[in-house]
Amino acid sequence: MPMLPGHSFDFEKMVIPNHRKSHAFDFCNSVSVFAGERPGIGGKILFGQAEATIASSVDKYPHSKAIGDCVPAWLAFDRKVLRFYAYFQEAVHEKREEQYRVRRVNIYFYLEDDTIHVSEPKYANSGIPQGVMIRRHRIPKSGSLNGQHYTVSDLNVEKEVTFYARTFKIVGCDEFTREFLTSINVDVPSSSGVPEDPYQVLRAELLGRMKATRPCAPNTQLKKFLENDRRVLRFYCIWDDTNTVFGDVRHMVVHYYLSDDTVDIHERIPANSGRPSNSMFLRRCRLPKNKTPGASALSPSTGPEHYFSERDFTLGAVLHLNGRPFVICDCDEFTKEFYRENYGLESFEPVRPEDYLEVAKDASTAGHKEIVDVNQEKGFRKLYDGLFLRFLAVLKTSKQVDSDRKFVISLYLADASLSVFEPHQRNSGIMGGKFLEKSKIKKPDGISYYETADFYIGAELTFHSHTFLIQSADEYALVFMGQHPLQFPNYKK
Repeated sequence: MPMLPGHSFDFEKMVIPNHRKSHAFDFCNSVSVFAGERPGIGGKILFGQAEATIASSVDKYPHSKAIGDCVPAWLAFDRKVLRFYAYFQEAVHEKREEQYRVRRVNIYFYLEDDTIHVSEPKYANSGIPQGVMIRRHRIPKSGSLNGQHYTVSDLNVEKEVTFYARTFKIVGCDEFTREFLTSINVDVPSSSGVPEDPYQVLRAELLGRMKATRPCAPNTQLKKFLENDRRVLRFYCIWDDTNTVFGDVRHMVVHYYLSDDTVDIHERIPANSGRPSNSMFLRRCRLPKNKTPGASALSPSTGPEHYFSERDFTLGAVLHLNGRPFVICDCDEFTKEFYRENYGLESFEPVRPEDYLEVAKDASTAGHKEIVDVNQEKGFRKLYDGLFLRFLAVLKTSKQVDSDRKFVISLYLADASLSVFEPHQRNSGIMGGKFLEKSKIKKPDGISYYETADFYIGAELTFHSHTFLIQSADEYALVFMGQHPLQFPNYKK
């Protein structure tokens, strides 16, 4: 119509009713299809359409400007889970001790797809299958005709939810869940406690009254192994072996294993030393402080205090490892840090081997101040375990071939055992080497054994029908016999 006076209408002031009818059928590729639920005439919702609509939690979630409004929920809320603490009561039939049980559970609500899974924490000796109680999926509400599932608005503290005919009472939630519900304008009550299980209270009371009839020391070997596995203390030591035939100062590395208190020893062999390339000196084992002949490391009479521990290894200490004096000179950085943290040590000044050798030399010439009583033979042997004296002797014989042969007789002070060694002489026609194995030798009377009092310059000793005449001794043996007249009464300076 032309826009002329009298031919136009004021549509803004008129109320035009909506009588449009939505169509439920449509054509797709020339095929009639059902387009879905549509409102009725005038856009009004038909009867039953509101109840058939399945609600979701996405409409209630806050939209983040940093992520964007068009980001799907499975991406915006990925790995974000609400956790609620709940419990339920389970009836117990035909049992006098308890009528019901209180079982604690954790309810996890996944924000990305409204799925829920319920798990029960495992308790020791409960006798109940525990773990995942309801696997993760959308749990439908009981009594829902359209299959409506639980959403985020259905879960809150002090609410009761029913999953498959089992009612759970929510008593608390974690901090993230509380902050998230507050951000979507949901008031979260304060957490409350779970009621006590009467049977668990009875069990705790019975266990508290129980006492071991035969108490024993706790076995902490497994805990010690798990805490100290592959933790090894390393010490650099020296062993003065100059008092033996062709002996010298030998450098050792002692490893102490904290997991089982075992020790192994390796020798640091210098290049072109003429020694074998195998550096293993002592295999890994528990090392006793006092080596007893015939004693086993598995003997029940030997306790932990009879073996070396990390408290015995300190810089400058002299440890008798299997009868050999080892001087601890230095250690590595891990060992220093271990003693600094566990024992509060601060000073780790290394000991120079040169200073120790000078002190040992002065002590050998100046003499020991200790005097061992002859009646304390056991203490004397323990004190000088590993020490021996060397004497130069010749055969007392009328044969010209044996008159020029020389022997080194070693007297071991710990048990008065003897060994004889014949040094090799060039162009003598006789093979040198070990002449007599180390052992205790009886005197010609066949009753008593040779003792320290039988050794002096000029003494005649008969070993298995071979008579030896002692002509001299080394400097260490002469000084030692002069300082111990009770053990060597026939020695004359």
